[in-house]
Amino acid sequence: MHRTVLVTRDPDFTWIDVVEPTVDELQLLAEEYDLHATSVRDCLEPEHLPKFERIAGTVFVIVRAWDEAADPDAITVQAATRKVALFLSEGLLLTIHRRPQPYLTRIIEHYTDSRREAHGRVDYRTRVLVDLLNGAVDTYDLPIEAAETALDQFEASLFAAAEEIGPTLKELYHVKRRVLLIRRMLLHTLNVLQRMVPSADTTAPLFHDVRENAEANHNRTEALLEEAESLLNTHLALASHRTNQVVRVLTLFSVFFLPLTFIVGVYGMNFRFMPELEERWGYPAVWGVMLATVLGISLWFRRRGWLKGLFHGGGQH
Repeated sequence: MHRTVLVTRDPDFTWIDVVEPTVDELQLLAEEYDLHATSVRDCLEPEHLPKFERIAGTVFVIVRAWDEAADPDAITVQAATRKVALFLSEGLLLTIHRRPQPYLTRIIEHYTDSRREAHGRVDYRTRVLVDLLNGAVDTYDLPIEAAETALDQFEASLFAAAEEIGPTLKELYHVKRRVLLIRRMLLHTLNVLQRMVPSADTTAPLFHDVRENAEANHNRTEALLEEAESLLNTHLALASHRTNQVVRVLTLFSVFFLPLTFIVGVYGMNFRFMPELEERWGYPAVWGVMLATVLGISLWFRRRGWLKGLFHGGGQH
């Protein structure tokens, strides 16, 4: 277990950050700081969603932040996000998490550098809590921006060659799943923030700020999901269009060869009495009939506009 302790004297406040505690060490912390047993059990669940509880004089909060080191293809809660449990009581903040969190480290360093300026702050512990919540929400900025960039690239490649559609759809699906995960985490975080009633009117703007931050990111994910769904439908429609173009070409060719196959089939049946087989003009006459048939079909198709764009509709757009 790694422990970082930040202490201020005016106001009197202690922040203890605990990383990778064992079950026994967590039980000792619970006994030392009089933590509720249910809250301690929640700390042990790696996939626990954001949560807020007020037990006696202690506020218990679970937040999930996006892991900066997560795999780009991560689309599950445990693979893409990291949980931080916060216990806040009078003069004490206890943060517990399994792995180091860069955003949390930056906040600790900020308060370590500025702890001499703590004098005169209104409700110092609330300010620290809001900064932690804002920091967790801000971690979703990077994956949201990455999703926006990816969707812009997908939109630009909508009219790529047909062979590029398959992998594009797969990547688009992963982007959509990541955005769904982000929206889900932000929605749970918003529910937590809505339940956190400020202890005084002077701290209300701080909570309003973090709520607005979470709502803004949540609205961005809603827009991204709509765009991803639209791009997905467009890609599927284009793939279907390309398939229809191929089927159209094959169908037209089959129409040309169907009467020719019939003529050849008739003269290939080897009946004994077929007068034209004995005539010198029989062979060229059959060729003439077949050519006339092809020409007639071509003129009919052209008049109806079915040959327009026939050999360009299935290629690149």
